[in-house]
Amino acid sequence: MPLVNNDTVGAITRTRIAAWAAQSEYTEEVAMADAATLQTAKQVIDRKIFTQTPTAARAVTTPTAALIVGYATGYVVGTSFEFTIVNKAAATHVITLTAGVGVTLVGLATVAATLSGTWIVRIDSASAVSMFRK
Repeated sequence: MPLVNNDTVGAITRTRIAAWAAQSEYTEEVAMADAATLQTAKQVIDRKIFTQTPTAARAVTTPTAALIVGYATGYVVGTSFEFTIVNKAAATHVITLTAGVGVTLVGLATVAATLSGTWIVRIDSASAVSMFRK
């Protein structure tokens, strides 16, 4: 139950479980501009779905590991969450996920036209995050 403020000093309570479930079920689409973009930690953790209709190859850069860890209140090493990038281009234009400082990308970092890619993000330390392609 990470990424939820811990106001119970580690105790697992019905309220804390309900807050975690509500947060983990909530998604909101972020429609990215048709340009190279830099996502915020809040967007990556809270929004979970990114869409773009690129007219040329585009790069989407992750926030730095320090920003992700800083936003992930109550995290512990091993905390994870996921996000998805959806490429709405009809053909040819690729979206490439690029790593911010302290972020390690594992697996294919590109999303071809008409496809989507999902990454599981794991906090490795206070200054390192790994993003694994599903």
